[in-house]
Amino acid sequence: MPLAAQSQQQPQNPASEVPKLVDTLEVKVINVDVVVTDKKGNTIKGLTKDDFEVLENGVPKAISNFYEVEPRPLTAASTTPAAPGAAPAPPVKPEPVPEHMKRRIIFFIDNLSLAPFNRNRVFKDMKLFVTNVMRPGDEAMIATFNRSLKVRVPFTRDTTQLIQTFDVIAGESGLGLNNRSDMRDTQGHIKEARSYDEALAAARSYSQSIEHDLRQSVTSIVGLMQTLAGVEGKKVLVLASEGFPIQPGREMFEYLEELQRERSGWGQGSTFIEGMHFDASDLIRSIGRAANANDITMYAIHAGGLAAGSESGSAENAAPTSFAVSQAALSNSTESLRMLADMTGGLASVQTNNFANAFVRIQRDLDSYYSLGYRAGTERVDRQRSLQVRVKNKAYTARARQTFVEKSPVAEMSDRVIANLLYRTKANDMQILMKISTPRATEDRDFYSVPIELQIPMEKLTLIPQGETAYAGGFTVYVAVANKDGDMSDVQRKSHQIHVDAADMKSLGGKHYTYTLDLLMERGLNKVSVGVIDDVSNETGFARDQIIAQDLR
Repeated sequence: MPLAAQSQQQPQNPASEVPKLVDTLEVKVINVDVVVTDKKGNTIKGLTKDDFEVLENGVPKAISNFYEVEPRPLTAASTTPAAPGAAPAPPVKPEPVPEHMKRRIIFFIDNLSLAPFNRNRVFKDMKLFVTNVMRPGDEAMIATFNRSLKVRVPFTRDTTQLIQTFDVIAGESGLGLNNRSDMRDTQGHIKEARSYDEALAAARSYSQSIEHDLRQSVTSIVGLMQTLAGVEGKKVLVLASEGFPIQPGREMFEYLEELQRERSGWGQGSTFIEGMHFDASDLIRSIGRAANANDITMYAIHAGGLAAGSESGSAENAAPTSFAVSQAALSNSTESLRMLADMTGGLASVQTNNFANAFVRIQRDLDSYYSLGYRAGTERVDRQRSLQVRVKNKAYTARARQTFVEKSPVAEMSDRVIANLLYRTKANDMQILMKISTPRATEDRDFYSVPIELQIPMEKLTLIPQGETAYAGGFTVYVAVANKDGDMSDVQRKSHQIHVDAADMKSLGGKHYTYTLDLLMERGLNKVSVGVIDDVSNETGFARDQIIAQDLR
């Protein structure tokens, strides 16, 4: 019985995989969280699954799983006095929170669009939210974007660390003021232009710059959400921003249109048609689609508040900016936030300085919602599908994500390996162990070959009879590596089969199957994430470790 080390190569692409012993049919349940409110925005409780309708791509689906989440009552200390001389009652420990109900909160600070004063006003209520709302089992992370994405705090339960990080960020600059300055400068160039074509070129250049920045922002936030795909629990992303322009440069073309009407020599150019060429609506929708694919609800807070859209009318301009231009700037920065909230079942806080109320609404949604599930089809492909949840009582409104991706088993496992690489998971049902051996230098001195040994308990592998004399099983290994800069390799995978004589089946208890592979890593500190899935039972195990790749001779 081959329980000794098996020498294997680095996992390769699927083309080199061995065929599976059996075809497993896993019935997956699609879960969707739904918040139900009345016309005044009050949360509706006490509904049953018969009160809901779920449609996938317009086709009604029978609800198979249903439960209501209600605010968890605080555990009160006993008020009954202890008998004289009796030992005090032991403290009541809170019940552990199931993994699928743990709450993960991502704070995304869009420093590219935020003016420091506006951002720091939001921080005041954001810190109170962290202090008052996070409960045992909750985790939060903070990420900032200022032409590059930085995870300032990975998932943590330490509220003090979160609050201190907000204070640090509050002392940093934001590019929102630069954006306002660029807008005023461009308006000045348009106003001083000697011809319509010269003014139009200035508006185009401004819009192209805004569109470039927007693409960077979208790439970063989508990339962050994709790394969260394998993180379990209820995930919400709180976006503090001054808006993603749904039509980059819209306000500048509005300004040009006004000047064109005033200047007879500028003719009747198609200014609005020119502005329509800069349409970022699908780009912004890609954020919502990524959030839905990774089960993240978005709550957007426009930090400009009541002053949003009016900054361009400052005294620095030769003349006040018209109402039409200000409204174009306002709608351009708020429509996108409303769109993202609607797509993901969240809420957008725009044109208000009452940021505290925004966080009250987020808390209400976290504490009170319905979880609905329905059985998916047997074809699991990585394809976007529409999702609609309705309440039969027309007086109520249901908020839920509008799309989802029913991921293939390969994509789902790859997501979990990446998540384990960045945010350590405790999911290890197979109880696998990973041991990393001494790195070996390669001909390219910047890379090292690192032997990895995986130990899998034999009793955790599902083996099926192959006639009367043997049993067989199989598993697939998924591997990803990240270097010291956080750059990650693609997830690689390799399938492997094992065979056991029938006479040896009773003696497998306490034994391990050892699987080895060599990974090529860059010089320096590296992190390794490994996932193993049993090809018969679909049970999984995960391990993570780090190593410094260097020549120790």
